[in-house]
Amino acid sequence: MSQYFQGREYNDDRLYVLYLCKGSVKKQVQPDGRTMLCTTVYHENPPEDFIWCLVTYRNDPRYLATRVDRFHTQNDAVQYMQSVEPLMPLISLGGKSPQQPLSYKEYLSWKEANGFKEYDYKSMYKPGGTNPCEHILQPID
Repeated sequence: MSQYFQGREYNDDRLYVLYLCKGSVKKQVQPDGRTMLCTTVYHENPPEDFIWCLVTYRNDPRYLATRVDRFHTQNDAVQYMQSVEPLMPLISLGGKSPQQPLSYKEYLSWKEANGFKEYDYKSMYKPGGTNPCEHILQPID
């Protein structure tokens, strides 16, 4: 079901996939003096003071994280996800977003009908580890 677009392999028609998870965030000063936000995404066992994160991954075999949106409540994160996920660019549209996006319910049905898989962190880690997490750095503008 892989597709190629602009010289890159993708898992399906979607250029990006979203992943709702728990995380934490802190500022980090890099050796070059730039200040970055470091979001730690916890796939298991988040700290008690977690925040909700919506991670945007490039929908390729390595799932490169390209963006993290942070929320104080799960409801806020879910509402945002439902508003943006149907707008994700598609290969079949030349890498553009749909001009008339589906409702979120229709979008979920479309994904299911096409057999699209969601991001699965377990496929990115070797077996045997504990408490898998990712650290995603983003520059502070």
